[in-house]
Parts: sequence; C-alpha cells; structure tokens
Amino acid sequence: MTRRLSTPATWLALLTLLGCNDVGETPEPVRVGVVTSITGELVSFGAGQVNTAELVEQEVNAAGGVLPGRELELLIADDHSDPEMGRAAATRLIDDEGAVAIVGAFASGISVAISEVTLERGVTQVSCCSTSDRLTDIQAEGDRYFFRTVPPDGLQAIVLAGAAHGDFGCTNLAVMHLDNAYGMPFGEAIETNFRELGGTVAIRVAFADGLASYVPEVMEVQAAAPDCVALVGYPESAGRIVRDWNGVRDAPAVRWIGADAMKINAFIDEVANPAQTEGFTGTSPITAPMTRSYATFETNYRATFGASPAVFSGPEFDAVSLTILAIARAGTTDGLAIRDSLSQVANPPGRVFGPGELGAAMAVLRAGGEINYEGAAGPVDLDGFGNVVSQYEIWQWTEADGFTTLRVVEPHEIR
Repeated sequence: MTRRLSTPATWLALLTLLGCNDVGETPEPVRVGVVTSITGELVSFGAGQVNTAELVEQEVNAAGGVLPGRELELLIADDHSDPEMGRAAATRLIDDEGAVAIVGAFASGISVAISEVTLERGVTQVSCCSTSDRLTDIQAEGDRYFFRTVPPDGLQAIVLAGAAHGDFGCTNLAVMHLDNAYGMPFGEAIETNFRELGGTVAIRVAFADGLASYVPEVMEVQAAAPDCVALVGYPESAGRIVRDWNGVRDAPAVRWIGADAMKINAFIDEVANPAQTEGFTGTSPITAPMTRSYATFETNYRATFGASPAVFSGPEFDAVSLTILAIARAGTTDGLAIRDSLSQVANPPGRVFGPGELGAAMAVLRAGGEINYEGAAGPVDLDGFGNVVSQYEIWQWTEADGFTTLRVVEPHEIR
C-alpha cells in the first residue's frame, strides 16, 4: 500500500482519487510518512531506506495491519537532501495526507527542520540515521517528539579521536567537516576530544556541501602540515576532497580517518581512483551487528529484494518498526499516545521481539501485554533525550576486501 509522493500536484491528485471512494468500503489505513533522500547529495542512501520501510509494511500488513482492521500505508516523500524541502514534505504529509507519525530524515539538518513541524503538531518523529548532537537538546528531556535509533555523534567523536591517537598514532590532527548541523558539532567534538588525549589539532576547516571543487580548503589544510586528517563529510563532498588532495602536486601523505556517512561505495566511487582510497580508515556505529535479529532482517530483505541491505538499513527497519509498535500499543492514532508508547515498546521490561516477529509483538500488545523490541541494529533502549547507544567500529577500505572492521568499540569503553 506504499504511496510515493514527490510533488504537491501528485498529492492533490491522490486526494481527489481518495475522495471518490465510497465511504465505509474499507477502514481507513493508518498512514505513516517516510521522509528520505531519494535525490540529491544523499541519494546513495535513499533506495535502501525505502526498501527497508516497505519491508516493515509488508510484515505488518501480512499480520492484519497495525490497528484492528486497519492496514499500514506508508507515504514516501523525497526531501531532495535539503532541509527546507524536508520541512515542506513533512508539513504536507501531516496536514494534507493525514500521516500520524514521521520516520526520517536521514540527514541531521533535515531532521532538525522536520522536528519543528512535528513538535508543533504533536506528531512523533523517529530518525534512523541523524546523528547530530544538536538533536539531543532540540526538545525537552522526557517531553519530546523526536527520537532516533542511532547514537549521537558525541560518542563517535570520542571513538574517532581515540582511534586517531591510539590506533593510528596521530600527533598533529587536521579536522575537516561539513558546515552544517551534522558536521559542525561533530568536528568540534573531535577537536576537543583529541586535545584532551594530548594530541595537537593543526587546523579545523569547515566546508560547504555540494561544491565542485575543494582545492582552497585542501590547500589550507596541507599548509598546516598534519600527519592525519579527520574527515566528516557526505559521500560526494568527501570523495571530492580526497580527490582534490591527491590532485595537488607533491601532496603530502597523511592518514585519513573518515566518519559514518562515508562508509559506502558511493564515496569510493567519487574518489574514482582505488589507489587513493586503499587503506582508508574511519569510524561508524555498527548498524549491521552479528546478531540473530540482524540475520533475520537480512534474510527477509534478501528474499524480498534480491540484494543485501544497504548501509544504515538496520536502524531504518528499527525506526519504522518502533513507530508501528508504538501505534499498536497506543491503540489509537493520537499523537501524544503514540509518543508516550514509544519508550514503552523500546525499553525493558517486556517480552523481547525483533525483526520477523512484528505480528506476534502486536498480538501481545493488543492483549494488554508489554514488549521490548530488540532491533536489527541492536538494542534500542531510548533515554529521556530520545537517544540510544550502540557498538562502534573502526573500519578500513581496501580494493581487495572492500569495507572491513578493524576493531569493535563497546559502549562501556566510550568515556
């Protein structure tokens, strides 16, 4: 029952068609909006996000729907990798299409924009992938409508700084980061944590997204003579920076340490020269853990789409699943009731359910029982700020093996 919506004209046409249905033919579906980047800088992630959301929809509707007699209908909207487009999409989904909750967005800056819409309307929003620390404080502790199934960047900054200092022996680190809600707090936290470990930060340079060339920023960093560069960027911008770095005559050799959004083949493809990314390292929350829950999700995804899940598909499955389970527990589409039910289905106590068990979980909820959803990407125990914690990895890319894990960092190791 998924509907993919892209323009106001499309929505108007669909509303007209809906108005032609005879009243009472079938119960109204429960509509949930999914806002993701089907086009734009983050297009590499969009298709996987949509597939994963639809996998949840299929599982829920095969079990009879999210509420008695009411199937789930996902409304897919493209944010074009742009905060204002994301804000507009969320507004239309809620006001015109009747979405009772929003899943999204991928990018932190877009989630910030959407959160203003959802908070004002009292609509729950769950993001799979927005990691900015700014989202922790964007709404009040314990009284918020924004949640996420991926941990905040303040934790990853500790892991990245620790890897630079301890694993790779960096002493004079340069930090390059996007000049947006994702990159700014992340880059600042890397600098702070690396200094606290006793290292020197040669320079910190913010860069705009989507430029054709980053030669000026590259030259500025090269002049600071770092031995390592921490790079926080989206696949295209980060790839162009690495390409421009190596395009400068007599470019100095440095250790590159990337971040989560760069652990995707689109980054490697943007650099376009495997020799320039051989041995490239980085950090990321582990979103495809070696667990039974993830194995079940991966098996179901492969059986449905004939391919492996894309990066960050696990947290997306969890974001959609938590939203649906919260609606089932609430027994209503009331925004406050859904919001208050979210932590109840995500956290102990309760019977544990995971991917492939959503129908059974909803049956327990309808019978008045309690559940504790354990996700594809790991536990999703929400704190008062809507955050979760997870394992992290230090990864490496080689032409022979692609992306591999060098070391796992457990939550208790992050200080």
